[in-house]
Amino acid sequence: LIGAVSAHNDDTFTRLIMGDGYVNMTLENIKNGKPMDVYGNAHEMDMFFAITLNNIMVSFFAFALGVVFSYGTWLMLMYNGVMLGCFQYFMYQQGVLRESVLSIWIHGTIEISSIVIAGAAGIVMGNGLLFPGTYSRLASFRRSAQQGLKIVIGLVPCFIIAGFLESFITRHSPVMYPAASATIILASLVFIITYFIVYPFHVERRLRS
Repeated sequence: LIGAVSAHNDDTFTRLIMGDGYVNMTLENIKNGKPMDVYGNAHEMDMFFAITLNNIMVSFFAFALGVVFSYGTWLMLMYNGVMLGCFQYFMYQQGVLRESVLSIWIHGTIEISSIVIAGAAGIVMGNGLLFPGTYSRLASFRRSAQQGLKIVIGLVPCFIIAGFLESFITRHSPVMYPAASATIILASLVFIITYFIVYPFHVERRLRS
């Protein structure tokens, strides 16, 4: 929301956040009638390994920044959220919001959700320092770091799925039926909600009974 509002009120904000090179490239792609062509320029397997590794590193970085009393994680999530809102509003300004949503959220539903959850893991770790409770601060930090690390490791399969979708599916979104893109996005959302909200709730309830 902050990214979108800022881009709306300041014409230079988009270039400040996303960089002149990316903005110019995207404008050229839009001019050529291929707004999402950025996904079609690399070889699928090279793109898959590079994107998956990068996303895993980003998630561990978001987690590790939690050691700065959660502040580092909050800052990183804030920056990525601003950048995402700015990008989507830029696409709206260029009249290709629909195309961008049906493209980037094919992989973005799982990818962005996983980065947010990795940030939650960092906050869990940071809270161990901030709120040790009856534990010593060191013992609380060690305990919360272990809990957060389990969350981050559990996200690795999600980043592999997101990398596969971005490398092999998103690049074909311009020629896909909108209903097909929407189905993948909805299925990804259902997966995230089921795996990270519904399933843990049932596991916890079963353990308590």
